[in-house]
Amino acid sequence: MTKKIEISSYSSSTQHAECRISKKLRKELQLPNDLKQLKIRCSMHSVTCNVVFINEDRLALSVTDEALQLLRLPIPITLQGKINKKNELILGPVIAVLTEEKTKQDHLFGPTDQFYKELAQYCAQNGFLFYVFSIPLYDDKEMHGYVLKQNNWEKYTVPYPQVVHNRLHSRSKERSDDFSKVAADLTKKKVPYFNDRFLNKWEVHRILSANEHLIPYLPYTELLTSKMQFERMVLATDDLFIKPINGSQGRRIFRVTHNHGKFFLDYTTFSGKLETEFLSLQKLYKALYPRLKREKFLLQETIQLQTYNNRPLDFRFLCHKKRFHKWKVTSAVARVSARNEFVANLARGGELLGIKQVLQQLYGEKKSQHIRKLLGELSIEIANAICLHVDGEFGEFGIDLALDSKGHPWIIEVNTKPSKKTGDTEWKVRPSAKAIINYCLSLYEMNKKQ
Repeated sequence: MTKKIEISSYSSSTQHAECRISKKLRKELQLPNDLKQLKIRCSMHSVTCNVVFINEDRLALSVTDEALQLLRLPIPITLQGKINKKNELILGPVIAVLTEEKTKQDHLFGPTDQFYKELAQYCAQNGFLFYVFSIPLYDDKEMHGYVLKQNNWEKYTVPYPQVVHNRLHSRSKERSDDFSKVAADLTKKKVPYFNDRFLNKWEVHRILSANEHLIPYLPYTELLTSKMQFERMVLATDDLFIKPINGSQGRRIFRVTHNHGKFFLDYTTFSGKLETEFLSLQKLYKALYPRLKREKFLLQETIQLQTYNNRPLDFRFLCHKKRFHKWKVTSAVARVSARNEFVANLARGGELLGIKQVLQQLYGEKKSQHIRKLLGELSIEIANAICLHVDGEFGEFGIDLALDSKGHPWIIEVNTKPSKKTGDTEWKVRPSAKAIINYCLSLYEMNKKQ
């Protein structure tokens, strides 16, 4: 029987670790009246304490400073606790997020700071220990992490995590030797972690295009390998996207159109300026080549998508894995681009709108319900297809879909580290935060049974 226990510490002159257990907690945990010692565990840390029962009418556990040091608990804290078959008190679970610290911003973890606070709040409500750590803070002998205390992040010595959500935003950090060591340690200690890694656009396209039923929803796409291929694709389409396979947030995207023998270039974020009009394909390619040679790009036909108030429109579906590896749509929003932008990403000034409102305005009530259902089902199909063909554990995808002028859905992108910006001004724990923690809990429970 699991109980939420208020845990604190006290100083004692006794040489042996000691704990004080309220009579109410003793009764709820069904501990014997004459119990002399109790082993307390949190993750891989444990201590055997002499037991003192105290007359308090709350579920309270207080441990000496010596015991606290061994358990590495950031007290005061309320945690779930239960007695296992070995008559040990098990505290936890311990859930952690791996990310980067931001030193030049007000928020310690940048744009995702608020989301991590929601994760921490939801864990606190349920009696789970939650913290955030970065690669430099990792130490398998003595972990350090940031715990939320009165809405501020404070650094503590913390127990080793029992589940880790990988939210590293840097691909280079994720490819580093330091991250490989962390991942290897977690695997060795049989600690589940997700989302395992970034997936590049070409990898995702190949997986999805191998599923025959998803092909009608995929824009024609090739991996850029040569000048000749580039020229062929530009001439074969009136409108072409050139996207970096490792890009995110709408960065470093080119768009090429041609008309009456002229070629026109539009682009998102790049250092320096580029010409936007060219009289020949050769001059266009020459202007692009210094940037194209730096990384791999996709060539993708441009679908003439549905607009909203004359601005490009797409839809972000957040999908989360539940127990038994089943996926669900947790939330869905419409996104419209900023003025004079051809991508709807929030990082490029895009705006969030209610999906129901947008679809009803465009298609009417009856048809909009059908389209919303179709987009949700397509998102689940995409999540299942990717999980079936990639190694590693994934528990969250941000799936970007769009509609053409006929209402036909198209797959734009799949994100393994989706943005956590929200249009809400009212603070609350959003459904996606609850879904992340619930999936952590299911991984923890499955791991215990193995």
